[in-house]
Amino acid sequence: MKILLLGFSKKKRSYTVSRLVVELKKKGHTVNYLSWHALVFMFSKKGTDIKRAKGTDLKYYDFIIPKAPFSRGKVRKGIYLSHLYRHYLLIIDYINRHHKHVLNEKTAKKIPFYDKLFQYYLMNKKGLPIVPSILYTGTQTPDLVYKRFKKPYIAKNIEGFGGKQVLLVNRIKEVKKFIRKFGTGKLLVQKYLPVKYDYRVLTIGNRVIGAMKRTAREGDFRSNFSMGGSVEKVEISKEMEKLALKAAAVFNAEFSGVDIIKHKGKYYVLEVNIFPGFEGFERATKINVAEKLASYIEKKYLWSLQTEFSKKEKREIFEDLYRIEKENLEKPLSKKGFLDTVMKRDLVVIKKEEKPIAYLTHYQEDGTRRITRYGISPKHRGQRMGRRILRALIRIVESGGGETINAVIPATNKKRQNTFKRVGFSKVETLKKLYPDGSDAFVFEYKTHPSRKVRGPGLTKTKRKEKYKKPKSVSK
Repeated sequence: MKILLLGFSKKKRSYTVSRLVVELKKKGHTVNYLSWHALVFMFSKKGTDIKRAKGTDLKYYDFIIPKAPFSRGKVRKGIYLSHLYRHYLLIIDYINRHHKHVLNEKTAKKIPFYDKLFQYYLMNKKGLPIVPSILYTGTQTPDLVYKRFKKPYIAKNIEGFGGKQVLLVNRIKEVKKFIRKFGTGKLLVQKYLPVKYDYRVLTIGNRVIGAMKRTAREGDFRSNFSMGGSVEKVEISKEMEKLALKAAAVFNAEFSGVDIIKHKGKYYVLEVNIFPGFEGFERATKINVAEKLASYIEKKYLWSLQTEFSKKEKREIFEDLYRIEKENLEKPLSKKGFLDTVMKRDLVVIKKEEKPIAYLTHYQEDGTRRITRYGISPKHRGQRMGRRILRALIRIVESGGGETINAVIPATNKKRQNTFKRVGFSKVETLKKLYPDGSDAFVFEYKTHPSRKVRGPGLTKTKRKEKYKKPKSVSK
């Protein structure tokens, strides 16, 4: 399927993005990139369209993985939340209306601007243990705020990340300098809890996949891997695991990194990072985070394709397949006849959320691979499922050294004929009055190219000269 990385650069890919792209491509998905500064919002009588500057509509993509829209200010290395967040929310709504999804979309809907101010407000509201904190929106330095905690205390930019823009304050002059540099209402003051290390717990879906311990380098209090901190795998307690899941759930986060410290026997949540980097995590824990995230996305939002089945597996999904068969655009088989076909023939199935949404039965006869039944759930028609399942069959036949694939298609079913043509099939014969109602059928055939590489969007068409040999069974 086609996946869009929104806000990421193909030329300046981070470790996290590069790893995720590798795992997505391994699973057969196509990945495209788009900058936040290359979007076009179009409003007309026909409705709203959101496109790339080059013209591709975002609804064309099956799934979007976004990077929060940050902008760089005039201050050197200054980064702040962008006004493009409102555009981000519109994109999520637009994609959802076209029955597609965005990673962590519920988080964005719940928190329009994902910063530490919103985080602490919501975590405190839900009763999570957090470090005592204060934020003042003015330019002065009132004692109520800046003398509440014993020095040194922590001061951090609510829009900072990666350990940047975090200070250990010993003098009030440092606070004034911070306010002048980054503006008012952005300085969060926190009580300093001296610890030698913290924990980063990664969650995907509703489960913890692992944790690492981060230790600050000599002379620094920040333990972030990106700031030079050392990392190592750690087994976490049930209490910490429960706390991490609870923190992620506060923000409806599908993929998160929860930072936790333990001070005097008590756990505190420092922050919940949405779409965290995982270079240090993979190195420390040897856990393939990219593969687990790609699998989660595929299982929940995308489709997966299965080509090998035991008889037991066929029986387990039969009822789902028959529901699709009954909605077939041609006359469906009886339940008994369809069961006989499924059990005797080879099967290719596309699943979404572990449920079949499309199927194809086929068998080998006289050197030709024949397609017998073919169906797509009405809800998923128009999403190129037909092309995908046919290309899967082509790969199977080519890998086995086969040469020909054919199918009989009712002359009245124009959509199915177009689908077969799209992947390289050609009409080779007309079967007059094949069906009981006297209607005709066309034989479509595909000549495989075992020595050629199968290309994703389409296959090279070739002339078909060989005469079609009528199969022993057309309906099954």
